[in-house]
Amino acid sequence: MNNSTDLILYQALEAIPLGIAVFDGAGKIVAVNSNLSEVFGVASHEVRGYNLERLLREKGLPPDHPLFQTHAGKEYTGPAAPLTGCHPSYASTHYFKGDGGESQGGVFVLWNARCQQELEQAVFKAERLAIMGQLAAIALHEVRNPLSAIKGFLQLLRRELEDARQLEYVEVMLEALDRVNNLITNYLRLAKPGTPERQPCDLEKLIHELIILYKSELKNKGIGFLFSCHSELPPVRLDREQFHQVLVNLLKNAVEVTSAGGEIRIGIEYLKEKDMALLFVRDTGIGISEEALPRIFDPFFTTREKGTGLGLYVCREIVMNHGGEIQIANNPDKGCTVTITVPCS
Repeated sequence: MNNSTDLILYQALEAIPLGIAVFDGAGKIVAVNSNLSEVFGVASHEVRGYNLERLLREKGLPPDHPLFQTHAGKEYTGPAAPLTGCHPSYASTHYFKGDGGESQGGVFVLWNARCQQELEQAVFKAERLAIMGQLAAIALHEVRNPLSAIKGFLQLLRRELEDARQLEYVEVMLEALDRVNNLITNYLRLAKPGTPERQPCDLEKLIHELIILYKSELKNKGIGFLFSCHSELPPVRLDREQFHQVLVNLLKNAVEVTSAGGEIRIGIEYLKEKDMALLFVRDTGIGISEEALPRIFDPFFTTREKGTGLGLYVCREIVMNHGGEIQIANNPDKGCTVTITVPCS
């Protein structure tokens, strides 16, 4: 160091338990502390005067890594993909500008967020346990009622096998069984969602199979149906079983809210520039109230008398685990549209 000021600044950088690098307007590293140099695997004096972008590329950072944001003149604070197993997983970047707005360099800071991540995981686990606790209470109540109905109508059916009303009893039993099955399915999805086992999937074929299941119900209710698919849609990497559950929930919801003479439309588009598949389910039902719309994905929130409030919540969890997004919006005329986007590869 040339003087006491430089020495003080050097000692200050070394005393901070974070990885810190300062660079000038030309992108050359001016100062770096030992915490950061250890991450890069080089000595502090070796990287002074080194071009920042070149160093980052040599260390194998992808072009979209947050550390490149500093070099591009953009500030960023948040998670960052690790360089090594022990690399801090959070970054904060800042840019210096002169009085005239010209670039005078910048600084980026890396820190070990292991404790923060552990805390976030603990909070996430606690929230999930709380939800499962609520679900257990609902399950005990919801399962008991359908089973009671099944038992009662079976007893009546045994005494009235020759009665024409037995068909009505069978329908009631099937409805009760469906409620039990849906409740158990959603419970299992919530309790153990699992990592999606993605395989190339023909999304068009998957929907055609689903349409076959609901074809007779749509016809009996007098609901029209339309389906369209982009001709150049490539196979989409999905967990077929999990995504089938998503589509069943969405189509079932659409059928329940659409009255005779209405229409349900499913479409698949290919967003080629983003390499993403966009799927939508549009109905002509009553739509969703403005008060309910912000809470529509909340667990246990439902607008239906017999709903559990878990179907859309589970759908959102599955879609997010696939790296996608799901949104619901009311149509300009009537009904609503559920839109899902998922990466193809």
